[in-house]
Amino acid sequence: MAKDKTFTLTRKEVLEGLAEGRKDFKECDIRKANLIKIDFSTCDLSGCNFSYSNLKDANFTDAILNGASLWNANLEGANFTNASLEDADLDYAKLRGAILLNANLRRAHLPTELIPRDDIMASVETGCKVGQH
Repeated sequence: MAKDKTFTLTRKEVLEGLAEGRKDFKECDIRKANLIKIDFSTCDLSGCNFSYSNLKDANFTDAILNGASLWNANLEGANFTNASLEDADLDYAKLRGAILLNANLRRAHLPTELIPRDDIMASVETGCKVGQH
C-alpha cells in the first residue's frame, strides 16, 4: 500500500495494511475513521491526521505519533503506554479512561479545557486511567 496524502484511508485500508505487516503510516490522512480497538502498537504514525476519528480502546503502545493531529478524536480507553506524542495536537480529544504511562507529551497540545492537566500527568506518571486516579 503506497503512502498517499491525497486521499483519506478507510478502516478497511488501515486493517489491510496492518495485516500485511505495515508499521509505517507517516503523514497519512485517516480523518473521521472508525478505528475502534485497532492495534497500532510500534507503528510510526508521525504527522498522521486522525481528526474526528473514533480511536476508542485503540492500542498505541510504543507508537510514534510526533506531530500527529488527534484533534477532536475519541481516545477513550486508548493505550498510549511508552508512546511519543511530541508536538501532537490533542485539543478537544476525549481522553477519559486513556492510559498514558511514560508517554512523551513534550509540546503536545492537551485538551485541558475538558480534562485537568493534573489528571493527564497522573496517567503519564502512574499509568492510571485519565480522569480516574
